[in-house]
Amino acid sequence: MAFWSSQTLESRVGELVAGAEAPKVDCNSIELTVGREAYVTPNLTDIYTTTKQQLQHEQAFQIPPGQFAFLLTEETVKVPPTAMAFISMKATFKMKGLINVSGFHVDPGWEGPLVFAVFNAGPAPVHLQRGLPLFLIWYADLDHPSEKRKTAPGATTIPPTLISSLTGGNDTLYALDQRFKEGVKKLEEENRKIDGRIHDLRNAQTRNTVMLSVLAPILLGLVALAFKDSIVSMLPARAANVSNNDAMPVKQPVDANSEEQLTDPSR
Repeated sequence: MAFWSSQTLESRVGELVAGAEAPKVDCNSIELTVGREAYVTPNLTDIYTTTKQQLQHEQAFQIPPGQFAFLLTEETVKVPPTAMAFISMKATFKMKGLINVSGFHVDPGWEGPLVFAVFNAGPAPVHLQRGLPLFLIWYADLDHPSEKRKTAPGATTIPPTLISSLTGGNDTLYALDQRFKEGVKKLEEENRKIDGRIHDLRNAQTRNTVMLSVLAPILLGLVALAFKDSIVSMLPARAANVSNNDAMPVKQPVDANSEEQLTDPSR
């Protein structure tokens, strides 16, 4: 088995890859780009709303950490019966944590787009877009044309059976961490609101205390002024009562010996 060189690929690229404007040979491989469909597994809160995306020209999307994705190639790939192909991703995206988990070869006789299954094992989202050169394909000769080969054309879209196998939702550590941070942020916002309300209440209490300390003497003065005549009219009457009480005679205590002298005729 011998891998095809860049010269062989450039001479045959038109019969191997179709659908791209200008397939590019990179060393001894051909670049494949992200196509019109992509499906990224949702977290647990989005399992009923997430489906595959129909991407427009250069439309961007991302694969969060810990999530799987199915990516359809823009190109239609053909593998002659006398060869087989090997597929992988560019090292630039491997370094970001993106892993190809869909397999590493294409059978003889295959004709159609390729569906790559990838997993983001990195710490951050991987940003992609339609038309991005992401995959590589290598060709190698077989010693004889393979009698057992693919005869049916490959699917031109991401099969629903693939999507159904991954729609259960996948809450990753990254997603849980993000949710925890959102919860902490909401708690901090609520604490700030409560602190603001407590501050407003304290300010209101201080204002009420100041107003009460200012108004209380004024109110007492107004009450005294309103009842001044009644208070003044009550003062002489009380003084007269005191004078009368002072003028009343006071009974002197009677001496018992004196009474006996008055009543006893012998004395």
